[in-house]
Amino acid sequence: MVRMESNMTNIQIRKTILINYFSAMVISLAGATAFAQDLEWRTDYAQARQESLQKNLPILIDFYTDNCFWCKQMDQRTFRDPALNQALAENWIPLRVNGKKESTLADVLKIRSYPTLVFASPDGKILGFTEGFIEAPALTALLEQHRDDSTTPNWMNIEYKEATNAIASSDYPRAVSILKKITEDGKQRPIQKKALVLLQDFEKQATERITRAKKNLEQGHTTESIQIFREVSRQFEGTNGARESNQILASLANRKPNSEPIITSNNLAKDVLALIKQDYKSANYLSCLDRYDYMTATFADAMETQEAGIIISEIKENPEWMKIACEQMSERLATLYLSLADSWTKKGQPQQAIYYLEKTIQTFPTTKYAESAQVRLAHLLGPSIKSVELKNNR
Repeated sequence: MVRMESNMTNIQIRKTILINYFSAMVISLAGATAFAQDLEWRTDYAQARQESLQKNLPILIDFYTDNCFWCKQMDQRTFRDPALNQALAENWIPLRVNGKKESTLADVLKIRSYPTLVFASPDGKILGFTEGFIEAPALTALLEQHRDDSTTPNWMNIEYKEATNAIASSDYPRAVSILKKITEDGKQRPIQKKALVLLQDFEKQATERITRAKKNLEQGHTTESIQIFREVSRQFEGTNGARESNQILASLANRKPNSEPIITSNNLAKDVLALIKQDYKSANYLSCLDRYDYMTATFADAMETQEAGIIISEIKENPEWMKIACEQMSERLATLYLSLADSWTKKGQPQQAIYYLEKTIQTFPTTKYAESAQVRLAHLLGPSIKSVELKNNR
């Protein structure tokens, strides 16, 4: 009798264990299903595009078909991953499209196999394709990579606002410097396109004034022309027009005197000294050093040069400031390498361009210049990712 009761107790214990095990499994599966269902898949392409623009979030398009085995595996395995679903819910607009039913959109994007994932920026630019099944960790990494390419970094928004404030206060040199920084990585984000338009407008204004000054110079109105060149040099510093104006002013300063006074070294020295003081105030120490070299080579005995020398001594005696100057030199060199690569590309010599792009990546790793060089390099080497525009073909 005792033995029978013992057997009954063991059976009850086993039943309790099994019941608890299956209950836990049911709860676990229910939780996973609930999480997968929590991911709000959009199904209307036009509405998803509009939402993407409004929220400034990229789109992930999951092209599938009803009878696709690996599409079902994506649903049952990949899209049940909590970390992946959180990344999608917070940073993407997930859109699910049946490739057979939405054949027009599938044809436009050249979808040939299923499943295919399409990564697109808010403005509709395709960032990449992934064909076939992909595990959740790999997809999470791709989402992070493509999101960085598609969305506008917060610092760009802040800098762009600073640039517009500088324009409003007529501080054009600062605006030009900030706008160039925004456009340097070679990408085509909407805010970068806006920054480029503003830069082109500055160049246009500077060019128009230089053209007028040159005509005045040809007509013998030298003093008036010099005044215009000086204004362009000061107001549009950092533009090609400002550089051209400085070259013309230097040329005029070295002319032999004639019947009409052209320019005196003292006047030009004052202008350069004023620019050095302005650069010093804005912590553009490399520019201070460059301008001082020009002053010592052009009018070494001028009092303005001696005054500038005091500023330069302060910079050279301050290790932190000299470090900033070196960093500014590095930025300039990186920019020159990228420009040189672009020049070789336009000349039809991609191998030369590739050399300088690789040199940029090796010399300035983990910088925005290296990132920009990688983008250019991928383009020259023929990236597999196609850049096409998503179109509303509903």
